[in-house]
Amino acid sequence: MTPYIPQHYATATLFKLSVWLHDAAQALRSAAKGLDFLIAARRKAADDRRVLSEMNERELRDIGVNGAHARRFRHGTLDVSASLHATEWRQPM
Repeated sequence: MTPYIPQHYATATLFKLSVWLHDAAQALRSAAKGLDFLIAARRKAADDRRVLSEMNERELRDIGVNGAHARRFRHGTLDVSASLHATEWRQPM
């Protein structure tokens, strides 16, 4: 079987244009999927912050978040490093 070889300049130009448009569409589709993932991650983070802000001190201690850092969540100043340090892992002895 031989590859498709256009016989006229106009068809060759249209064929190259269609290949280019197809590649551009694939790149845009990939970018759109990445943006959808980013938006979903940001939405989840916002929901998680909302849930943390609605918890009382006891509930926060139950999940291992220190009270001082819990007040930072309530005021909306979420710092990633602070939230990592806020978690207290209690290992059984």
